[in-house]
Amino acid sequence: MYRNPVHLKYFLTVGDWCAKIWSEELKIPIMQTRYHNAYLTDGCWSKTRAGLFYLTRMDGCLDVWDFFYRQNELAYSQKISDSVLTSIFVEGSMAAIGDAEGTTTMLSLCPALYDHTLQPSEKEVMFQIFEREFRREKTLDVAKRLADKKAPKKEVADDDKEQKLEERLSSIEENFFEMVGDDAEEREAIKHRGAEM
Repeated sequence: MYRNPVHLKYFLTVGDWCAKIWSEELKIPIMQTRYHNAYLTDGCWSKTRAGLFYLTRMDGCLDVWDFFYRQNELAYSQKISDSVLTSIFVEGSMAAIGDAEGTTTMLSLCPALYDHTLQPSEKEVMFQIFEREFRREKTLDVAKRLADKKAPKKEVADDDKEQKLEERLSSIEENFFEMVGDDAEEREAIKHRGAEM
């Protein structure tokens, strides 16, 4: 779990083939990346840009996501190693990336990946994006819970209908045998034969 360094109540998790952004106030993610072609191993937020984060993959690639510009598309991908990337740490204009062979690769980042002065409104815009997605997911979650509460009542109503139908059929059957004038033993024999069919 990696907290956004600017908006602390939002955090990033990396697992399986996608990364997800969560809010402390919800049990479901508010945003997520598309599924990657390779298993993700680690990730971290940019310490200076509120909408930028990095992900490492098992196929040796580093992915950069910039939610300030695009939420549904990868901003940049770079092959770093032929081994599995296992960890990443970013500080200022440098990134340290470790792989499964024990090698650490140091990368110098371009200013667009760390210089917050190039995007002066990013902090406010990302807060609005996170809040918008939080409200949307919360509304959907409440609607789902309400729908789940109504579902059992429908099942009970169906059970009641079935019970009433059985009672009605039993009443019709009783009336039929009374009209025909059959005795109780013959009725039980007929019911038993009907049950065997």
